[in-house]
Amino acid sequence: MDLPRTWMTGLVFGLYASLSSANYQPLDSNCDGLPQLAVGTMENTCLGLVANAARGAAFIKPRKALEVSPQRQLLVTDMGGWGAKRGMLWSLEFSDDQYSQLLSARKLSTGLNLPHDIKFGPGGYIYLGEADRITRFRLQGGELTPPETIVDNLPFAAGKHLHPLTSFVFLANGDLLVNAGSRTDDCGLAAGQQRCDEIAAVGLRRYRYLPETGRWDANFELYASGLRNSVALLVHPSGTILQAENSTDLKDAEEPHEEINIIRRGGFYGWPYCVNRKLDTGYIADGCNQPDYVEPYSLMPPHVAPLDMIYYRGDRIPALKNQLLVSWHGYRVIGNRLVSYPVNAEGLPLLRDRVTYQRDPIPPEQAFTSHTLAPRDGSGADAQHTEVIGQWNQQQGVRPEGAPVGLLELQDGSILIVDDKNKALLRLSNGQPYVGKQPRIQQAAIDGINFDGPVKHLLLENCAGCHNELQGNPGQLLNREDGWLQQADGVTLLERKLTSESGFMPPTGKLQNSSIAKILASLNTPK
Repeated sequence: MDLPRTWMTGLVFGLYASLSSANYQPLDSNCDGLPQLAVGTMENTCLGLVANAARGAAFIKPRKALEVSPQRQLLVTDMGGWGAKRGMLWSLEFSDDQYSQLLSARKLSTGLNLPHDIKFGPGGYIYLGEADRITRFRLQGGELTPPETIVDNLPFAAGKHLHPLTSFVFLANGDLLVNAGSRTDDCGLAAGQQRCDEIAAVGLRRYRYLPETGRWDANFELYASGLRNSVALLVHPSGTILQAENSTDLKDAEEPHEEINIIRRGGFYGWPYCVNRKLDTGYIADGCNQPDYVEPYSLMPPHVAPLDMIYYRGDRIPALKNQLLVSWHGYRVIGNRLVSYPVNAEGLPLLRDRVTYQRDPIPPEQAFTSHTLAPRDGSGADAQHTEVIGQWNQQQGVRPEGAPVGLLELQDGSILIVDDKNKALLRLSNGQPYVGKQPRIQQAAIDGINFDGPVKHLLLENCAGCHNELQGNPGQLLNREDGWLQQADGVTLLERKLTSESGFMPPTGKLQNSSIAKILASLNTPK
């Protein structure tokens, strides 16, 4: 269906826009040189606003950042939405080392293909991960040198790939480990397929470093398989490779649990046949009894969606010294957090028999509640986290729901956090934590689809289990800029999600054609 760009004209939503980046309303208080935000953090820390549209940086969907020192400069990858070739790389220049005053925000590169990861690597180059390739370049005179492709032909099909983003790490010998995420949620097995043909391609690829040329062998090895999406990937100085798994999107709010895996060459980590430690998904007989199967090192709470990990080495926040930090991007009641884990000399989180976690209040309740980690296949020894940023749930008139992606330890020991849904850069530093509510934030009405009747029922029933914005502020998803109503080649992202042959969405199984038709008709019919 070719949807005209004017289809939204005249539609009455009757609801309001969600809290967006402009609605991170700074408080009167100060957080180590930055405007403080109304977000609850651990003792002796606070969260400040570095950049968003209101402060001069009109991000669309920022993901990760890199500090260029000593120029007081940040490079920020921005996907530009989920369409191909809409991404960009930003350069942000500041007046001081605390990043308190943004002098300029400009696009160094545009037309990128879902850019995500960015880091320094061999030869002093900057390495950038797009959905289909990894390039490298330098900064000279404030501009990029011509990019050189070092890894090409990464698996990606625009609009038909559920996990296309590229994360990567360098091993001690220079080899590259690169995420190759799954095209689907469950390999289509829920539709009756008996074996998963994606397993041979999904997981972590190793590209061998060729020191004599300073390049990488184009012939890769599938280093580890059975990993649905490895955007959270990390190497400890001891050589330990950690991966935090975004597990299958079951509708069940209690399952499956996310995983922390120790990556070993040749290991099979379960997807899509086995989740948790020994919980068969039922797609094949004895799904957890596969050759080379490696159990998770630790489980995390269900659906928290870990998107980045770093080891904190700084002194600015002493309570986090030498701990593992993980961003939980998930938007169910256990996500939207930054957590920390104490680790041993090999960088492995410490285990214990009983682990607890907090859930956000479920309206009309106002209190956070404590729960014991209790996976369906039984408890084992798992890692206990501490909430570094824990009160980050949406509160009308106070704050939007947090959506942390990239983590970066800055040279001064503070921690930069990229929030993609709220289009902002945030900085965790030492200071007094936020306590209490603030005056309501003004919201602006938006146009949208007809959200009443069968369409509302279909979206809530099939999508709200993961996207709980639909129950409160659907404008966060149903908008034309970076939400489900953004268009590429005249087709909305929502239509691509619903009609993709790969079973793109919802993860519980493709909707009936009649249901899809009702939803899509609402996009094109003035009400």
